[in-house]
Amino acid sequence: MKQLFAIFLFIVTIACEGVDPPKTDYALGFRRDAWLHHPVLGDPSFDLFKRYSQNPLQRGTSPLEWPVNGFYFEDPKSGNEYVYAGQYRKNYAVNAEDDITKGCIVFCSTDKGKTWQNKGSIFHDRNVLLNNEEKPISFAPDVSVVYFEGKYYLGFDYATSEFSWSGENLKHGGLAVAVSDSPEGPFTIYKKPAVSTQYFYDKPLFGKYNRCYAGTLLKTQESWIMLFMLDSGSHFSWGLAAVSAPSPKGPWSEPVLIRSVEDAGYYPSLMEFFPAFQYKDTIYAPATSVALNRNYQAIFSVPAARVMMPDQWRLGCEGSLWHSENSENEYAGIWGQTFSGFVNQTGQFKVIFPSLDSQRNGTINLASRDWNKPCRDSGFVFTGQNGASFTAIPGSYPYPEIDASFSFYGSVAIAMNILAPLGPNQPRADATLHPLMFTDQTRVQLSENSWFLLQTSTTGKPDTIGRGFLEKKKHTTLKIGYHGSETVLSVDGKIVWQGVLKNQKPGRVGLFAMSHSGMEIKKFAVSGVHHLGFSTWLYTEGLLNAGNNLNNWIVTKDNPLFKYGIGAVSKNDTARVKWSFKGTGFDLYAPGMPELGRAQIILNGKILTEVNLHAESPEKSKIIYSVRNLLQNKNGLVIKGIKGKIAVDCLSVYD
Repeated sequence: MKQLFAIFLFIVTIACEGVDPPKTDYALGFRRDAWLHHPVLGDPSFDLFKRYSQNPLQRGTSPLEWPVNGFYFEDPKSGNEYVYAGQYRKNYAVNAEDDITKGCIVFCSTDKGKTWQNKGSIFHDRNVLLNNEEKPISFAPDVSVVYFEGKYYLGFDYATSEFSWSGENLKHGGLAVAVSDSPEGPFTIYKKPAVSTQYFYDKPLFGKYNRCYAGTLLKTQESWIMLFMLDSGSHFSWGLAAVSAPSPKGPWSEPVLIRSVEDAGYYPSLMEFFPAFQYKDTIYAPATSVALNRNYQAIFSVPAARVMMPDQWRLGCEGSLWHSENSENEYAGIWGQTFSGFVNQTGQFKVIFPSLDSQRNGTINLASRDWNKPCRDSGFVFTGQNGASFTAIPGSYPYPEIDASFSFYGSVAIAMNILAPLGPNQPRADATLHPLMFTDQTRVQLSENSWFLLQTSTTGKPDTIGRGFLEKKKHTTLKIGYHGSETVLSVDGKIVWQGVLKNQKPGRVGLFAMSHSGMEIKKFAVSGVHHLGFSTWLYTEGLLNAGNNLNNWIVTKDNPLFKYGIGAVSKNDTARVKWSFKGTGFDLYAPGMPELGRAQIILNGKILTEVNLHAESPEKSKIIYSVRNLLQNKNGLVIKGIKGKIAVDCLSVYD
């Protein structure tokens, strides 16, 4: 009886103290969703994609340095494989010399992707004049192909010779359809576009989505579908939209907005779709973040028969879908579009993906994996390409014991006691980690030949606690343990530092990969007293997730009214901010100011309350609304001004 009571007491103690089972290994595949996956901050990936040995299939050369979009197609008639590669000038520049016959070239493989032949341009006619346009098409790089009843139908975006990236000339573009007897072309273009940018330019959706591009043509049993992207310019948000028609010639329906940051619920920001693909009775739309690092991917899906119904679309997979490799042809990681392709008869998911090399020339590359096994059982890859990346596990540990095994390149770090706020440095494309993310933590940083033990204060000032020479090996082991009150750091089985860490507070455990650096983690075991954790998200996350134009906000720095000294105040009375977050509860912070008014707080489309942000004299930021025990883990929280301006500070989210 005493023995049973002792066991019971031990179980109760674990439950009360929150002690994890010894060495919870977060490198195991079934724990991949425990890691933070974020479009800007980073994405630890457990994916199983393997590259083709002949990568890159194409590398850009002047004057078309950027082949950074493409479409991978298996011809059901011949069994041949085709890659349609869009040819861009660097920085997506347009030029009076642009020629439709140079915008897209096709590669053919007759041996299932082992060898390829360049078949040249898919368009031969330089003088195609579309309805309602006064100048011929000069540029058509992004295409998709459908085989139907002996014909090959091409969906593509276009620009005429009047197109430019600013002013009214932006509207001289859109999406159209062409047809051919061969997947190699030449394709004959239907004169009536499926949808023109002029439609959106004259009446932007939500007052901001004013350009359509990157179309994927699809055939369902009932109709023809064109899925395409919408751009919002200086709002830095993108939407997935669709039109339908009874035949590839049309007539095409009114556009329907499928997914965007305007959604009431959870939706990851900075997502750009192209191209989509269909497998069996489901349409899949992969999307990639257009932050500085673009490894974060998501796949949205819908039953093909319901593709025009926005409420039927689902976010099926988010994060852990793609990893970048440390190679010259993938210097920028995945870049341009996302990965996309087809599933062949043996169940292999064969994809195309673009990147940039170290000279910023575009590369077209190929990879594959088993469709039914997207992720590995253990081990993951975590990289930073054009900027640093960050991820973390749930919970808060005062004294975490860490046992890690990994290979790495560049500069990486294992961090603990992280209390730093999270969020992008700016609410726009090419966003990266906010500088405040490197504050208020302890981290072990490794480079090619040295290690550092660093502590940073809330102001970000680093204090080097220890440092030493690192003899880099193929695999590195790192352990953090404790001997009494002392922390013990071991690298490759050797104690390299032992001492008392001051100001050690409970916080997150996480990883950093600096620019052009990465880790392949074999083991990441963490144990110790484990408490409920939280992350505080900066105002930039709220602006980004709502697709805000910074011209509509006054950004403030070094302002003691805000929790971290930074925030934003709207210039108008109907401003909207949004946090898409995962968690069981939140605390919403905001300061009080004389110029502020009333706002609604809306969760997943439901109005929770109205708050008054007005104060006769300035008041420091405080919690204005809290929720615990949310019914679902993924949520969208909106603050919307209804009478007067609003201020945006931060949101603390609980695991």
